[in-house]
Amino acid sequence: MTTPAAPQRHKVLIVDDDPGMVHLLARTLLDFAQLHFAVRGDDALAKLAQHKPDLLVVDAELPDLDGYAVIERMRENRDLDHTSVVMVTSHNDASHRQRAFAAGVLDFFTKPIDRDLIRMRVQQILSGEGMELIELDERPLPERRAAAPAVAPRTAPPAAARGEQPDFEPTMINWPTESPTARAQAAAEAAQAEPAALAAAAPAAAADAAPPIDVHAVTSELFERMSAILSQAEVLRERLPADAGADEVYPIQRIQEECAEVIQLLVTISGEG
Repeated sequence: MTTPAAPQRHKVLIVDDDPGMVHLLARTLLDFAQLHFAVRGDDALAKLAQHKPDLLVVDAELPDLDGYAVIERMRENRDLDHTSVVMVTSHNDASHRQRAFAAGVLDFFTKPIDRDLIRMRVQQILSGEGMELIELDERPLPERRAAAPAVAPRTAPPAAARGEQPDFEPTMINWPTESPTARAQAAAEAAQAEPAALAAAAPAAAADAAPPIDVHAVTSELFERMSAILSQAEVLRERLPADAGADEVYPIQRIQEECAEVIQLLVTISGEG
């Protein structure tokens, strides 16, 4: 007799460029939803078309397109008619709330959001069924510490400065002497040769210079890789029996929690780029 597998979970796309908010949402929703992430509006539209999520959780303000523009363009794709929208924003005035509901948003949360409230509301939107709360590991991320500045090694002062006699006999070197005319001629030749040497070295230096890094492209690629890990965790969850115990669920849950930690760092890096 085969044991029934756990039901497939809904997909949620989280779009926000605030690392703290992304981390909070990820750790709040990852135990009952398959999560995908974006920090820019254009990237969100690409992931909407790729993953066709059941729910979009989007910030009203993004680095390029705002959340309202993302919703408007999303509605042009008929394949996303089923995608519901929840908006999060730092604006709590009535005009933003009215604009959000006019755009078809089902719920509107102002920052800082209540973790339990948004979890309950997202569950209602996705399935309408109450689900057991699984406590997640709440240990904070380690603080980043700036690298300590390099300290030059301390050197002892010369023996003469210490009032001591040196333990060696100085060697007298007889340097060849040049006439003032010869020195002036050598200086003139060096001045003429310097521009040509710099011009010859410039192409080589340009060739050796590393190409500029597109931070947003790199972080978007890493987001996809983290999403792939989360998708594999989903496969493992789906293979668990419906009555799986906590000891069977916990390893998968830890993978997802660690993904949430990395995703927070990626959002931070993206904002710094």
